[in-house]
Amino acid sequence: MVGPILEMTLIPETELRKATIAIFFDMMQCEFHSTRSFQRFENEIITKLDHEVEGGRGDEQYKVLFEKILLEHCRKHKYLAKTGENFVMLVVRLMERLLDYRTIMHDENKENRMSCTVNVLNFYKEIEREEMYIRYLYKLCDLHKECDNYTEAAYTLLLNAKLLKWSDQPCAAHLNQRDGYQAQTQGQLKEQLYQEIIHYFDKGKMWEEAISIGKELAEQYENELFDYEQLSELLQKQAQFYENIVKVIRAKPDYFAVGYYGQGFPSFIRNKMFIYRGKEYERREDFEARLFTIFPNAEKMKTTSPPSDDIKNSSGQYIQCFTVQTIRELPPKFKNKTVSEQILR
Repeated sequence: MVGPILEMTLIPETELRKATIAIFFDMMQCEFHSTRSFQRFENEIITKLDHEVEGGRGDEQYKVLFEKILLEHCRKHKYLAKTGENFVMLVVRLMERLLDYRTIMHDENKENRMSCTVNVLNFYKEIEREEMYIRYLYKLCDLHKECDNYTEAAYTLLLNAKLLKWSDQPCAAHLNQRDGYQAQTQGQLKEQLYQEIIHYFDKGKMWEEAISIGKELAEQYENELFDYEQLSELLQKQAQFYENIVKVIRAKPDYFAVGYYGQGFPSFIRNKMFIYRGKEYERREDFEARLFTIFPNAEKMKTTSPPSDDIKNSSGQYIQCFTVQTIRELPPKFKNKTVSEQILR
């Protein structure tokens, strides 16, 4: 019943919303009295709300009414006061992120869409909603591929692969959301993900990571699956990756710290700092030009010091941008040994 009633409450008619949102409290009470919790109701409303908001339903007024009406009901209830209030605030936080995501979904600037997607998926991770977390991981992966950020696409898929075991344990439907994956077990899905991850690390010239993932997969082919044909193919790829490390020149990118300060920025980047990797051979001036094309009204900060509260709370937009250096920490195996500079780099 949650889906149809949620659809009804989302109709943009204030009086209808006021009259129907309270039904959710009745549903919470009903489940609570039979199971001493309303976990199924909570799971269902979070899942359905995500799809409804992304589909264009819901707005700021709905979020305010939802919070006001349900909090009033929960606080009057002897047993649901605390858990009910926690649930309402959870849904309100989710709605804030989903409304931001919907607003930015069609933004031409893919970096903004990435930041907003990360904001949503981190929230789902925080509240341990694995199905929704994976759903947004795939959205983020697709965005990275659109921008030719193949290394980041690989790392994103790796977050999903880490949730899986090398086992014959049946693969739950929510783990197998990707079109093109045909997996009955967690081990099969993990294998397919690893093959795709290796492919993206190769395209991103991150051959060291491709070799590392390949070794783990090779162990499965050799000692668990006994698939020597796949093992042979994988080892040939690894041989090529080692050769690439030694022979292919990789551009050394610059890295930039970028802080977005002021209330004029969207909530998912407001008063936060990020590290960006520049494009190959991109200078800071060119990177900044790209940045201020996205936010033409922003003012450039002339200091690298943390901003004052006045700037953070102002209604404007202030961007802080400066070059940062990566810390070079060599693996222990390279210490005190003569190693080719190409490999060290």
